[in-house]
Amino acid sequence: MLILRMFHASARTEQAQRFAELRAASPVGWRPLVLPTLEAQAAILAFSPEGLREAASERPRARETDTVTVDGEIFTDGRSLIAIALKERPLHRRAVRAVGHAAADVDTEAFVEVAYVSAELECDALAALCDVTRQRLNIDLQPYFYPSESFERLKTEGRESPANPTPEELASASLLAERPVRTIAIAIKASGGLLVRDLAKQLPQDARDQTDKIQRALREHGLIDSEIVVVCSKSQSQSARAPSREVLDALSKQGLRCACGRAIADERIEEALTLTDAGRVLLDKSRWLTVLLQEELRRVGVPLEHILVEQQVGGDEIDCLAIISGELALFELKDKEFNLGNAYSFGAKIGILQPQHPVIIATDGVGGDAKDHFQRAQLAQTTRPRYDPFETGPAAIRYIEGVENLHSGIVDLASTIYRDDSVRLLDRILPLASLSGRSLVRVVQRAGPPTAGQPLPN
Repeated sequence: MLILRMFHASARTEQAQRFAELRAASPVGWRPLVLPTLEAQAAILAFSPEGLREAASERPRARETDTVTVDGEIFTDGRSLIAIALKERPLHRRAVRAVGHAAADVDTEAFVEVAYVSAELECDALAALCDVTRQRLNIDLQPYFYPSESFERLKTEGRESPANPTPEELASASLLAERPVRTIAIAIKASGGLLVRDLAKQLPQDARDQTDKIQRALREHGLIDSEIVVVCSKSQSQSARAPSREVLDALSKQGLRCACGRAIADERIEEALTLTDAGRVLLDKSRWLTVLLQEELRRVGVPLEHILVEQQVGGDEIDCLAIISGELALFELKDKEFNLGNAYSFGAKIGILQPQHPVIIATDGVGGDAKDHFQRAQLAQTTRPRYDPFETGPAAIRYIEGVENLHSGIVDLASTIYRDDSVRLLDRILPLASLSGRSLVRVVQRAGPPTAGQPLPN
């Protein structure tokens, strides 16, 4: 598992000039990487570490619009990394023309960036470093996420992110993730009131010994309730219901009769199970699976405002959309097998939304015919001539088959995205710890010839 968390804040000139204070503030138990590397090189070259740092940071800008890392440090505790960087980027350019040449005056904006790369979402050292930044530099770092234009466009249409599931909803969704539990709950929903004596019949033979345990769990989570059912001895159908035996006895004394004419008290009385409102909400449209997906996305650092569920886009119902480090993921959820018919519908959604990561989550797996269809579709698109040199091929569809693989599937998806972003962020700081030929020559040039009587370095 790999997590990437980023923080960002603008810095005024006086704040940027004090960045060295932040660079020197190693969190307790964490070791710096950049400065010790420079010190080792400085000892060999007999130059000052600060001189090498300045030379390493003076790299030519590839384009005048590039953001440049002018200072930074990477801390590690052996398991995680915290990278801090002081960056500059141009605000605008004023061209000043003179005789025979043109000069440029570029105003820049400075900002501080902190990146946390780890297998764990929370980190005390990260919180401590943010506090140090606030205290010493008077800079309040805020969480930063790469934007997604397509997702923001959907949000501007008035679409709202879902509410955070309550602990009770999450616990109930986790219970329904167990297939025997879900089988009984669905049977109760379909029947409108399932007799207790018929519960075991809903399960396979090898799972029927779990019936009582499942019933207790569903009751404890408030997903089912019970009521008293009157079964007509003549038609063998349910003819009346009451919330309790006491209510039924009271009605019988008042003369309530069965549809066949017999007194209610003389008919067969049985207990039946019904879904509560909470249970119905979680089973409708397999919301329990959506709740679990939201929780898994939260665990890999995706905030709630970067998630949309149960949306209508272009006439199609979208189960879930999420932004993971600026990349759009489209999730299709099925509490059954994902078949060929579903594949055509999902393909249309991919065409409309163009996600970087289309994902199918199916409790009963993805049918071979559906997988074959996607393979043929992807092959047809990748072999098609492209007229736009910047056009990319279709994104490969990711399959998460079985609820038991939901956690590992989301972790793998997020880790793949975070890995590339982490490499880019670290690659902008690591050059500060290494010397190029240009920077080494610049240091030598600054040092100049030794004065008379000054010994040469060993």
